[in-house]
Amino acid sequence: MKKRSGFTLIELLVVIAIMGVLMGLMLPAIQKVRAAAVRLQCKNKLKQMGLALHTHHDARGWFPPGYNYGNSPAAAAPAGVGGLLGLMMAGVWDVPPPALNPPPQTPGWGWAAHLLPYVEQVALSRQIDYNLSVDAWTMYTPRTTPVQAFICPPDSNVGVFWVQTTFGKTLKYSGILDEAHTNSYAACYGALGLMATQPEAGNGVFFRNSNMKIPDIRDGTSTTIALGERGSFFTQTPWAGVMTGGAAVTTPGAPVYTSYVEWTPAMVMARIGEKPLNSPDSEPKDFFSPHRDTCHFVFADGAVHSLTPATSVSVLQALATRDGGETGTDY
Repeated sequence: MKKRSGFTLIELLVVIAIMGVLMGLMLPAIQKVRAAAVRLQCKNKLKQMGLALHTHHDARGWFPPGYNYGNSPAAAAPAGVGGLLGLMMAGVWDVPPPALNPPPQTPGWGWAAHLLPYVEQVALSRQIDYNLSVDAWTMYTPRTTPVQAFICPPDSNVGVFWVQTTFGKTLKYSGILDEAHTNSYAACYGALGLMATQPEAGNGVFFRNSNMKIPDIRDGTSTTIALGERGSFFTQTPWAGVMTGGAAVTTPGAPVYTSYVEWTPAMVMARIGEKPLNSPDSEPKDFFSPHRDTCHFVFADGAVHSLTPATSVSVLQALATRDGGETGTDY
């Protein structure tokens, strides 16, 4: 009788088991390689922004403002109407706020909008009239345009979104709902401070109408944070700038314990508070990375560094200030 060659059932099961073990060993390695590649992409984007900051400094003599504030035709109240009443008639608020705090923030173009010519977005920058308000209807197309330089690869909830007010409603200007495209990064206002009510008083590189020069950063550009990650999965904020009456709101489903609403200046700036990076107690005015186990920052010298949630709050606060007088900061 002729014998048939082949595998027995036991041999097949052994082979399948071995393949399963090998796949189990390979999968974590593949995931680590993929995560490392994504982190490198994000760091490259921040490196591009660091170069853009210094190109702006070379061209203008200073770093761009956190956002600019001043008179704007598009932000003016209707003829004969001023103050809070004018803003309500323009549709900025659906209900009167308890106080005009903070005051109108127009034109409001943020640090990212001022960097456009230096991140290969000259054509987009030419569409912007920086004397008009970010929320002017003629600025709808620029502010809703995606800019890849400001999108972190693993970030989610990116894209055009409805800007929210501090009262939980969609922001409206002249009766039109306001939309903008998200940003995965924020400028460093500094350590602690009252960003909402004192947007011009930050002790970092960026604040309202800031025009920091390299000599102004007395702690040293290599030990001072300029920009950092704050993903849209955590809070959706515009790259274009701030909108009067708008807010930075915790994104539903964000990995934090509580939802918060932060006043207008937090739409473009973040600061170091009393919590470590990526803390589940974080608020929209904090830095928060989609990488979870690390948070990338570009420093004022243009270098990119990764800081972890294990970094002490005192070190983070020292790195966030431009002239705190700290020496030998170890990160």
